[in-house]
Amino acid sequence: MAAVGTLRALRRHRGAILAVLGALVLASCAPVAGQNDEYLGGKTLGPYVGQVVDAETRAPIEGAVVVATWRRDRVWPGASISEHYAAREVLTDREGRFVLDATQLEEYAPGGTLRPTFTVFLPGYAAFSPLMGLTGIAFSKGGFLTGDFSPPGALIGLPRIKAHEERRQHLLSVSPATLSDAPLREIPSFVRLVNRERAALGLEPINPRE
Repeated sequence: MAAVGTLRALRRHRGAILAVLGALVLASCAPVAGQNDEYLGGKTLGPYVGQVVDAETRAPIEGAVVVATWRRDRVWPGASISEHYAAREVLTDREGRFVLDATQLEEYAPGGTLRPTFTVFLPGYAAFSPLMGLTGIAFSKGGFLTGDFSPPGALIGLPRIKAHEERRQHLLSVSPATLSDAPLREIPSFVRLVNRERAALGLEPINPRE
């Protein structure tokens, strides 16, 4: 009789038990900002500040474009994708300094939004890019990054690329499409500078589609 009573109780509460188990499964799959420092979790880490200089002379570089790119992880039970969320850009001033404020963008970012990555570019120089890492051309030629893009700021040294063919090969790895799904709207200065370099090297301009 005790066994029958236990079985009846389990049947009565089966719906509640399944709901709890389902919630636990979803929670285990979803990114939790407080448990993973890669995610913003409704916080802003900016403003993002720094200075861009010539890696050899340490002279400030005016007019370099600094692009911040945010991606978002979307996770479901048994599947996940990483997708573009937003991109913002700013140009360096006469002292090579920049301030990129994305407070509202980050505070209202959906769950699973990652911390931004940064790209720095100016024609005639090797770009700083997360896609290249510390083994890329920017660093093999004396480029450097010290500090952090969040305050108190980063110092980025871009090395010049003097050889014509080397500049052409390097430019092939610098694409607005890798930074934004809508380059003309989100990062127009980056597109303009890439096309300026392409023109100087005898290449056709790119025309990103929105």
